[in-house]
Amino acid sequence: MRLLEKKELNFTPIFLIGNAVLLSLLLLIEIINFARVGTIANSKAPTLVELNDGESIRVSAMHSESRTPGAIRYFVGQTMTGLLSWNTLPKVTDDYDADPSKKLKLDAGVQTGNSKITTNVWATGFALSEDFRAEFLKEIGNLTPPDVFNGTTQSILKISLLSEPKKVNPGKFQVDMVGEVIVFQGNNMVGEPIGFNKSVFVRVIDTPTLPQISSEFQQTAYRVRKAGLEIYKIQDLNL
Repeated sequence: MRLLEKKELNFTPIFLIGNAVLLSLLLLIEIINFARVGTIANSKAPTLVELNDGESIRVSAMHSESRTPGAIRYFVGQTMTGLLSWNTLPKVTDDYDADPSKKLKLDAGVQTGNSKITTNVWATGFALSEDFRAEFLKEIGNLTPPDVFNGTTQSILKISLLSEPKKVNPGKFQVDMVGEVIVFQGNNMVGEPIGFNKSVFVRVIDTPTLPQISSEFQQTAYRVRKAGLEIYKIQDLNL
């Protein structure tokens, strides 16, 4: 009788266990990769969206209280130009092209306080916050020469500098503007410049929705406010 008997080793259970572990690891890696791809696909922001008015625009993912510096500067430049460029010259319409005998009328303007502002200024005013809009439009009315409404006086805003937006609070930004309001009266083609250097304060708002059946006022307000920004304060720039 042998004290030690030599037995043959059976590697089959070890092979099966190793194979099961390997398959489990491969399955786990596949699940992780699938989940990661799905997350990326779901989080990918659309690059093209269509607005209520049918206009298509490209978009990118952004926090609700954020706007790109370019978008803020463009909004401030467009808004201030609309508020400070005054003329009542009639626009040539399709009706006039079809019948040139129709007499074009000057813009009658909109009453604000004891003065008037042009219709374009009134429309641009929807870019101002409601607690600021009425008072500021009255100031614009006081600045607007009465001769604007008989077509002999016009003005344009010439912007020399728009600073990069500075964040002052979450969703609020300051843009400094250096410019001149140039007033053309009668035959004066050179114009009279009036310095207009201001700090403009802008805040993020929810983009409005336009009802399918909407009035001309609603359409005007929507066009001006669809950028999702409004001006809530304008003050003298400290140079």
